[in-house]
Amino acid sequence: MKRFILMIGLIAVLQFATGNAWAQQGVDRAVPAMRGETSGAAVRPAADVAEQPKVDLVAMRNQLQLFQEYLNRNLQATFENPFVLLQDVKGTYLPQFGVVFHMEANLHPLRILSMFDFKPYTPEELRMVRDSKLERIRQIKARVSDLLLEQGTELSALPAAQNVAVVVHLFNLPNEQTDGLPSQLVIEVGRGALAEAKARKVTAQDFRKQVTFLEF
Repeated sequence: MKRFILMIGLIAVLQFATGNAWAQQGVDRAVPAMRGETSGAAVRPAADVAEQPKVDLVAMRNQLQLFQEYLNRNLQATFENPFVLLQDVKGTYLPQFGVVFHMEANLHPLRILSMFDFKPYTPEELRMVRDSKLERIRQIKARVSDLLLEQGTELSALPAAQNVAVVVHLFNLPNEQTDGLPSQLVIEVGRGALAEAKARKVTAQDFRKQVTFLEF
C-alpha cells in the first residue's frame, strides 16, 4: 500500500510540474495495474486464442483402457522368453497432441548372477544379448504398427487432427554392451491415417508407411 501511494504521489507531482499529458496516462495505467486489474487489450488465455476441439473424455478413457489392454496382451505374446515387460502399458490423453501409451521393457534380460551361477558375463554373451535386443526393436516396430492398424482404428474419440504415440522405455543394465542401443523407442501415427485405414481407403502397406519411428 505504501508503494502504491508513493507511486501515485510521484506521478501527481510530475503532472503538476510539467502539465504533460503523459503523466495522467501514467496514473490511468498504474492504478488498475496495482489493483491487479487488466484492460481489454490484456493477453487472453491460450484457450481463447485457439479453441481446442471438444472431446468425449468418458469415451476416450474407455478406449484408452481397451487399447492398452490390447497392447499388453499382444506384446507379451509376441516374444518368447527371455523377455520382460517391466511396466504394463498405460495410456493418457494430451489435449495439445493426442494419446500416448507408454511402457518399460527389457527385450532380452541378461543371465541372473547368483550364488549358484556367479560366472562373469563373457564378451560373446554380451554381444548376443545386444544383437537380440536390436532384432527385437525391429520386431516391436513391425508388431506395434500392426496392432495400431488392427485396434488403434477404434480410438474414435480422438480428434482427426491429433496423433497416437506408443513409447517403449528400453531397460539396459550398465554392464551391457549398449553401443547402438536406444533407451527409448517412439512409434507414432496420425489419427487421420487410422481413420483412412478403418474406412479401407488405404492398404495395410500404405498405412505402415505413415507410421514414424524415433529412437534415442
